[in-house]
Amino acid sequence: MRRLARWTTYSFACLFAVLSFATAARSDAILPKPVTATYEVSYRGMRAGQLTFKLSRDEATGRYIYETTANPSLLARFVVSSAAVERSVMEIGPDGVRPIQWQLEDGKSSTARDGRLQFDWNNQVATGEIEGEKIELPLEDGLQDRLSIQIQVVTSLLRGQEPGVIPLIDDNRIKRYSYEKKDTATIDTKLGKLDTILYESTRQGSNRQSRFWLVPKMEYLAARAEQVRKGKVETVMTLLSVQ
Repeated sequence: MRRLARWTTYSFACLFAVLSFATAARSDAILPKPVTATYEVSYRGMRAGQLTFKLSRDEATGRYIYETTANPSLLARFVVSSAAVERSVMEIGPDGVRPIQWQLEDGKSSTARDGRLQFDWNNQVATGEIEGEKIELPLEDGLQDRLSIQIQVVTSLLRGQEPGVIPLIDDNRIKRYSYEKKDTATIDTKLGKLDTILYESTRQGSNRQSRFWLVPKMEYLAARAEQVRKGKVETVMTLLSVQ
């Protein structure tokens, strides 16, 4: 999973702004609209392909399905399959986002690097299996999976709240990510020049840092995202298209 993570949102647990949101009279009534956003990805200066993020809503249950798929370059196909899919099912209410299910399929015949989680909020426990290891962790308020955390952060911003610190289940434990607002900047994209606000995310004890440039006039769509390791930029994502 750690190798596949360069392509999935593990590398960008903080890349939350690939969504557009509806305006509502009450802040706790803000809900996401279906959207598909595609990003060009490079790793250490080399083109790696594209990532597509898609959000949809099940009208029957009211739940949201958020998934990411890869279109790797020829070289990157040695690391990740074009059949790889990461998916989260969640509910969104006045208290924010609650993940219900998370699943990762790496697109290969072996299931050794696949993962799944089930969030049982009634019994306050998350269970599943990640890379062959059984998982059972207690739930806590605001706990997210690797995809739902993206939706939670944007929801907070659109409701006039700072994201703060968000707990996340990643691999076999709970990690805590903090978000801090930085500078403003104008970013060149395939959609033209976009005025953005820079946010940074860090985790205590980690040598990684994530940066993301959000476009307020586009309801906090991310124009660009970077992952930095030991002070050096490794992975870069730039916005190509939005539907």
